[in-house]
Amino acid sequence: MTEPSETPAQGAARRRRWLTFGEIIAVVAVAISAASLWDSHQGRTLGERPAPAAAAARVAPLVLAATADTDGRTLRFAPANRDQVIQTQTIMFPAALGAPRVDSVGNPHIEADWFADKLHAAARGSSNRRLPIAIVTTYLDDGVPRTDSAIYDIGFRWRSRFMRSDAPSLEGVTLVSRGAKALQQRLDTRWTRAHPASPPGG
Repeated sequence: MTEPSETPAQGAARRRRWLTFGEIIAVVAVAISAASLWDSHQGRTLGERPAPAAAAARVAPLVLAATADTDGRTLRFAPANRDQVIQTQTIMFPAALGAPRVDSVGNPHIEADWFADKLHAAARGSSNRRLPIAIVTTYLDDGVPRTDSAIYDIGFRWRSRFMRSDAPSLEGVTLVSRGAKALQQRLDTRWTRAHPASPPGG
């Protein structure tokens, strides 16, 4: 049985339907391409623009290195990071020593004479050879002013002096903790743990 042949009107209608479907496919393809291009652009933009948290994480904390002179009378401080420049320092001592805090401008250092006699009286007979100190430093980090508060231990040994009590010979510093909160209290607690008070009659 022969199927009826397609009339010219039917053929034109079929071609119009296929043309309409083809246009839809083209529009969808263009939309997908545009979305992909936008996602790619956004990805590059976010990659080039560091997040605030990531930028903050790249700020290097201040870590002090110390160099002693030949007889250990003085320690001179310098940042371990060469992009940092110390402006001022305030050095605090354990309250048990009774030594006043010392401020320095443009000359970051510590001298044994600031606390030598008081340390000898407070730590006499102790085998502990570390003195905790608190240091508040203002400095420039790649030109940006910042402040750091930290507790350091000074390592020392006793040096004999003629007709006088032994004096501490300073050797270097070690970072203990960082943070400005309750700085003096944390310093005194560290001193007390290292040098507990002698019992009555001891």
